[in-house]
Amino acid sequence: MPPSSTAAVSSPHDALFKAIFEQPDRAAGELQAVLPTALAAQLDWSSLALQPGSFVDPDLVGRHTDLLFQVGVVGGGSVQLFFLFEHQSTVDPLMAFRVGRYMVRIWERWLDTNKGARVLPAIIPIVLFHGPGGWSAPTELSELIDLGPTLAAAAAPLLPRLRFLLDDLSASSDTELRARAMEASAKLVLLSLKHARDRPDELEERVAEWIDLVGDVLAAPHGLQALATVMRYILEVGGPTVLEHLRERFVPVLGPRAEEAMITAAQVLREEGRQEGRQEGQRDLLTRLLIVRFGGVPAWATAKVQAADAGSLGRWAERVVLAAQIEDVFAE
Repeated sequence: MPPSSTAAVSSPHDALFKAIFEQPDRAAGELQAVLPTALAAQLDWSSLALQPGSFVDPDLVGRHTDLLFQVGVVGGGSVQLFFLFEHQSTVDPLMAFRVGRYMVRIWERWLDTNKGARVLPAIIPIVLFHGPGGWSAPTELSELIDLGPTLAAAAAPLLPRLRFLLDDLSASSDTELRARAMEASAKLVLLSLKHARDRPDELEERVAEWIDLVGDVLAAPHGLQALATVMRYILEVGGPTVLEHLRERFVPVLGPRAEEAMITAAQVLREEGRQEGRQEGQRDLLTRLLIVRFGGVPAWATAKVQAADAGSLGRWAERVVLAAQIEDVFAE
């Protein structure tokens, strides 16, 4: 299993989404669940591949959750199709516009490496949502353009649509989510995201009902690591007592591997907390050095500092002394 790329993701929801769904074999089930059946049947899901890079705005780089996949078609051929897979735990009124900006960035990058192209690859945006109350914002860019009903109707053929597919977990029952044709770990993630805001005692009862899924996850390749990732999430959103009570329920039935996954989850979370504490100290030090050297820190530099890993923070701190201007500190 390739390493997770969740270091720059700020919330436990985002981290769980990326850790599980950046694996193509797990993402495939979710993508197939929301696509029109006729389209999904024409795609070669064994070719699904995660594409490198992120396409978010610079000021969002510390909390991006976008995943870009490419897939081939059954029987081969020259058609290129991409999925832009996004996660939202809150309603963004301008999500359709944001998705549109990401799509343009993807096309721009594609054109940079396909000089002379006269057509563009298809991009299908999909948003996985699990916030309270259900999704309430437009899912199509044309709905955001303020013309009034009369003008909008007359101009409809001229307005950009850029519609995204929405998977609102609150609109599906637990039974429906469990019935999806996908890996057990992906089902467990969808259920966990859906119920993340339940009271701790309610969350504990919900997760305990998924013991069959937990067993299926453990039996799958890399299952112990996947279960540890989900249990770490449960620990973050539900608290330590929830995880301890689940350990008491799961271990007698599922055995020592379930206990190992839960112990691993707690250990990873503690280590992440210690590492985050060290990085916060580095961020504070670098910010103070920048203020002393340049008299202040612009917003774009603050965003970079907040999103950086330990290696970047140390490298930038070394540059402060000799940098002629603040841009030199962050130069690639």
